[in-house]
Formats: sequence, C-alpha cells, structure tokens
Amino acid sequence: MNGETNEILLRIEDLARALLRASLANKISEIRADKTLRKIYELTSGSDVKRIARAAGVSTGKVSGIWQGWEDEGLVTRVGKSYRRMVD
Repeated sequence: MNGETNEILLRIEDLARALLRASLANKISEIRADKTLRKIYELTSGSDVKRIARAAGVSTGKVSGIWQGWEDEGLVTRVGKSYRRMVD
C-alpha cells in the first residue's frame, strides 16, 4: 500500500473509534463509577484473567462473565483466551 492509502485507512480507523466511543459513553461511565468494574476494565488488554481477578477481588469466573457481557456490548474483543478493550 502507498502512503495515501495508509493515511486514508488510519483516518477511517480514527473515525470508527470515535463513533464507538460515542455510542459506548454511557456504559463506560457506568463502569468507571463502579470500583470493581473499573479495575477490571483498566486491566483488560494486557493482563490475564487470574491477575485481574486477584486485583479486583473477584473470581476468575466473574471476570470471564463480565468480559463476555462486555463483548456482547462491543466494549471488548476476544484475543485468544483473553480480551482487549475496543476503546480507552
């Protein structure tokens, strides 16, 4: 791909993230208002389920269930055995 194509693709990605962030703003506000959910969300994208569960004071099953719900809502995407945040 040439430089112009890359620039267009990056712009499309930026616009998609902005739209996603706007559509999820209320849900992200709810997550940030809850100490446990906020901790889980902050550690998603880089930590394994055991570490997140320990840090948040919940079971690994609880973290997995939360991730699955967030995946259904478009907040995270599955990457192998873990998840990655779609927006920060």
